[in-house]
Amino acid sequence: MPRSTVVLAAAFLVGCAADIGPGMGDPDGGGSSGGADAGEVPSPDAGPPGDPLGSFQLTYYWITDEADYTGVPDTDVFDPSCNVLATVTSNFFDSLRLEGTGRLIDDRVINYWGACACSNSPCFEEVDAGHPWGSGSMSRALVPFRSIAVDTGVLTIGHTYYAPALDGVAVPGDSPWGDFAHDGCLVADDTGGGINGMHVDFFVALRDAYVTLDGDLALDQIDLYDGGARCPDN
Repeated sequence: MPRSTVVLAAAFLVGCAADIGPGMGDPDGGGSSGGADAGEVPSPDAGPPGDPLGSFQLTYYWITDEADYTGVPDTDVFDPSCNVLATVTSNFFDSLRLEGTGRLIDDRVINYWGACACSNSPCFEEVDAGHPWGSGSMSRALVPFRSIAVDTGVLTIGHTYYAPALDGVAVPGDSPWGDFAHDGCLVADDTGGGINGMHVDFFVALRDAYVTLDGDLALDQIDLYDGGARCPDN
């Protein structure tokens, strides 16, 4: 499913995943949407997680920002009706296709819609208020630091999982989306063309958050458990 977009409360950025090559924010990428409240931490007597599911490759994704790209705007971005949403540089359009969601210079956030018959494909659409951080599989709303993109042959969309390596980690960013201690609970909200087998793509909304977390965690693999009583489904 495509990754959708979102307007950040503080930074106006978004994240979503597209089957054409989503979730490749770190070069392996993937995924998309919704889940538990960001700052919610389990009580000390939180129940145990469920069964161990094994070790998964860990990658990250975020939304791409037109302001980070230089060059001559020479590539039209179309909506599904073939109206021009914006004219951007070719390198930003390539990144937009990869990440699925992006912020334009004028602060509009656009999200992957799908292949189209316009002179340039795929097409995109502006995000709606119901998906402030974008949408993933089955139009689930993406949630920073909660949503993961998954292979649905391995993990189940809408189900919650527990990652011990994230439990207690200081999440970067501003409240309410960041600046909290993670409880290890993640929600399978998205899919992506680059997410296959034992691989999860972690939605961190902004590239700066990826740099911080990747530096702090230094993990290429992450153990996952069924959420069980510790991370129950919503």
